[in-house]
Amino acid sequence: MASQTCEHCGASVPADEQFCPSCGSFMDPMSSPSRPRPKPSGNVISVNSDGANGNAYEEFSLDTPPESPEAEEEPPEASPPSSSRTVTCPSCGAINPANNRHCQECGARLAQGPLPTAPRPAVQASAGVRAALAISGLLLGVIVIALLFNTFTDGDPEPTSTTVAPSTTVPPPAEVGPITILGQTCEPEGIGTLRCANLTDGNPDTEFQTSWAEVLEGDGEIIIRFTFPELMAINEIRWTNIEDSTRFRQNYRARGLELVSQDSVTTVPFELQDLAGIQTFRYSALNTARLDIRIVSAYNAEVVDENIFDEIAVAEITIIGRPSSPTSNTAPSTTTTTTAP
Repeated sequence: MASQTCEHCGASVPADEQFCPSCGSFMDPMSSPSRPRPKPSGNVISVNSDGANGNAYEEFSLDTPPESPEAEEEPPEASPPSSSRTVTCPSCGAINPANNRHCQECGARLAQGPLPTAPRPAVQASAGVRAALAISGLLLGVIVIALLFNTFTDGDPEPTSTTVAPSTTVPPPAEVGPITILGQTCEPEGIGTLRCANLTDGNPDTEFQTSWAEVLEGDGEIIIRFTFPELMAINEIRWTNIEDSTRFRQNYRARGLELVSQDSVTTVPFELQDLAGIQTFRYSALNTARLDIRIVSAYNAEVVDENIFDEIAVAEITIIGRPSSPTSNTAPSTTTTTTAP
């Protein structure tokens, strides 16, 4: 079979191969099929195969003398010749002789040694571990400085004077309940014994009465003013009408009210229900020593048992609240002497 010589490594390559099986170089079919090989040295006998030129020859070396028949030993069982073993190209799948380093079809590398293994990275501490180590180091430094300071500090401690600031004890706020009335006035004042003072005497059988007809002829309202012994916070008003239903219907009954406290310039309107007995409504004042209640309208009197009266009647008015500012108890200032450690 005709052969060609690899221009890169000088290996003899069959003429029908496109790549050198030794180095994987591409075999150019347009180049010379063979080149003169260097003359071998030593005891080599060259025999031309075609007798025309010296391009094709076989080499026979006599450098190593043949061993004597006596020294020959029975050769071990030989493995199959390399020419009978094959390897598959991982790139194109072509079958190659096992001694080829490159595929004779595509020139790809048939085998390569193991790749070097990267060294294992060193273990690194996390951010939390580094922060904990930094804090521990800082605390250790503070402790060492404190120990050194205490070790090198000597002498008796000097007394120091410490002033205790006055302490203020604030009692809990008083419970909400009926407010003590220092005084009350009514305009008009009332009829006979049915005076304004009956509104706060605690007895619902004694009431305040005045002629509603005369009120309508005058200013058209009744003004009731209450004063307290101290500043109060008001929560609600408890209004008591005559409980006897017959007498209740025979008289005029308070209906429209207007309330204003000392700490406010706003008048709050309220409308009572036409009911005998007690009814309660909410009213808020935070810091006042006076409360004015004006009766500006009334339910009409009715004929009951052939009797009807022109008086308006109110049995009792109770104001619910508590003192607005608790009394402060201030302890005297004291001075004590202590010794610094």
